[in-house]
Amino acid sequence: MQWNTKSLGVDYRIGPRETKSETFTWYMPDDIPLGKITFTADLYYSRLVKPVAEYLEVPDEESEPVLINSAVTWVEVYD
Repeated sequence: MQWNTKSLGVDYRIGPRETKSETFTWYMPDDIPLGKITFTADLYYSRLVKPVAEYLEVPDEESEPVLINSAVTWVEVYD
C-alpha cells in the first residue's frame, strides 16, 4: 500500500510546490537510423492508488490518473 512507500524504497510522491529532477540514460543501438528522435514525458496525478480505490470500491472515473503535464524534446542522430 502507498503508506509503505517511503519505508520500502524510493518515494516517488511529489509534495505541494515541490520540484523533483530526474536523470535518465538511454543507450542507442549501433544500427539506429540517422535523423531526429523525439522523446515525450507525461506526468500523471493519481487521486487514489489502485489498491485503495479497489478496496474502497471507488468508481473507475474517480480513481483514474489525470494528465497534469507533458513535455517533448528531441535529439538528432548523425554520423
